[in-house]
Amino acid sequence: LQYHDRAVRSVAFHPGKYPLLAAASDDATVSILHAKVYSDLLQSPMIVPVKRLRDHAVHQGFGVLSCVWHPHQPWLFTVGADHRVYLWA
Repeated sequence: LQYHDRAVRSVAFHPGKYPLLAAASDDATVSILHAKVYSDLLQSPMIVPVKRLRDHAVHQGFGVLSCVWHPHQPWLFTVGADHRVYLWA
C-alpha cells in the first residue's frame, strides 16, 4: 500500500457491517482505511485513509505483525514485534 514505508505484514477487513480495512506494517504503524468494493468489476474500489495508528515500536526490523477486527464492534487488535498487544477502540 502507498500508505506505508516498509512491508505490509497483515491486512484485515472488518467482518461485520463496518466498511473498514486495516493494514499492519513493518514501519510499526497500522493504517485504517474506509474501503468499499463494488459488485460491478469495471468500477474501481473506493479506498479512503481514515487514521494512522502509531504506538508500536520497530524491534529487530519488524513492526506490527498482525491485526484482527472484533466481529461486531469497530475495535482492532494488533500485535507487534515489540511484544505488545493493543486494543484500538
